[in-house]
This record gives sequence, C-alpha cells and structure tokens, in this order.
Amino acid sequence: MDCSELMEQLADFLDKDARAEMCRTIEQHLTQCRDCRFLVDSVKKTIVLYQSDREVEVPVTVSAQLQAVLAREYRAGQKHD
Repeated sequence: MDCSELMEQLADFLDKDARAEMCRTIEQHLTQCRDCRFLVDSVKKTIVLYQSDREVEVPVTVSAQLQAVLAREYRAGQKHD
C-alpha cells in the first residue's frame, strides 16, 4: 500500500465496520509512513471535534486576559492610523 491508496481507503478505514484485512493493511502502512500517521491522526481528531456537541466554556481568567490583550492591541493599532 502506498500513500495514495491509503487516501482512497481512509474513509473505510475510519468506519468501524470496515473490513479487517483492509484495516490490517492500512495499519501496516501507518507503521512505516509518518506522513500518513499524521494525516490519519488529524482526521480522527477532526471527526471527534465535529461529533462533540458540547460547548467548551472558557475560564473567566482566560477570557479576561484575552479581552485585555485585544483591547491593548486595538488601542496600539489606533495610534498608528
């Protein structure tokens, strides 16, 4: 299996009902190809993010710090205009 074949079969690989033989072939390729491991990991993480319907609440301290930095940058940008 090469990288292009992996790309063609990635959706099936990520499907829990995929054929076991194909999964073994892809797993073998992933042990040898760092680029494809990175790609598969990224796709898996993206799927997890899109499947989660929960909101992540930003801690108050982080929100306050972000607002302060944005306000400071806004003021600095206004001085240069």
